[in-house]
Amino acid sequence: MPDVSVIIAAYCAEDSIATSIASALAQDVDLEVIVVDDASPDGTAAAAEAVDDPRVRVLRLEDNGGPGVARNSGFAAATGTFIAVLDADDAFRPGRLARCLARGKDADIIIDSITIEETGRPARTLDVAEAAGGPTLDLTDYVRLNSPMARKDTLGYTKPLFRRTFLEANGLHYDPLLRIGEDYLLMAEALACGARCAVVPDAGYVYRRRAGSISARLGVRHIEAMLAADVCFEAHHTLCEEVVEAIAARRSALSDALAFAEAIEQLKARRPVSAAVAVMRRPRSAIHFRYPIGARLHRLFRGGAPEAAAS
Repeated sequence: MPDVSVIIAAYCAEDSIATSIASALAQDVDLEVIVVDDASPDGTAAAAEAVDDPRVRVLRLEDNGGPGVARNSGFAAATGTFIAVLDADDAFRPGRLARCLARGKDADIIIDSITIEETGRPARTLDVAEAAGGPTLDLTDYVRLNSPMARKDTLGYTKPLFRRTFLEANGLHYDPLLRIGEDYLLMAEALACGARCAVVPDAGYVYRRRAGSISARLGVRHIEAMLAADVCFEAHHTLCEEVVEAIAARRSALSDALAFAEAIEQLKARRPVSAAVAVMRRPRSAIHFRYPIGARLHRLFRGGAPEAAAS
């Protein structure tokens, strides 16, 4: 049994998959790497299969199901004590897994800080230890630190290690309906089931956010799916008052984000009146127009022709 099973869900990652695999194989722990090709139309699977190392296995899915479906396939094939998720265009820093295992020997979840590299912006660090305020993280703080569309990075970007037997004992897996927010929900589910979460202060994961990535395209259908998942989560767990309050604040922020996303779609369709109506339903959503995308769209469409009829 390896110490860690590294699961890499990959779609159209022909140019980056070998680098991600290499960063995993360079870790100084006993591991296996399971690459799940999510029916990529390019040479992603072939590029992964070209890596000459017996620790690497490649699974090819016949149909594209999204990151949750692909990762669930990897989880089912994993044999390690812990499972670590690695996105196909991200990387582990040297020694990351060894540091996590040393700090989280008795934990069910191990979470560390991450470095975020975004096109056109300087790299920055999301300090999980500072955000958590201590060596452990509970459900209340995790939900509180995951307010969508906040003007700061949220813990949903992190990629924790999960004890495989804990996930299996509690029947936990990724929600296949979520293409954004699936990492947050799995972590929240595990914490709600009583998982002990250890915090490692080092930044061991490099998260590369590119302009065309799914996480950079938070649209109406994604937010609606996240809201539905949050409602289902709250209904299936007995939660303390502090967690309920944190979930309510998150749901309010999601509703504001939804109104903003609806307004953006209306602006793109050159329907400024409908965009204004969407914002008026959730006035606090207007703050998101301070974001660069909102400012650009506002400048682009403020002189647009009025709508023939409200949609």
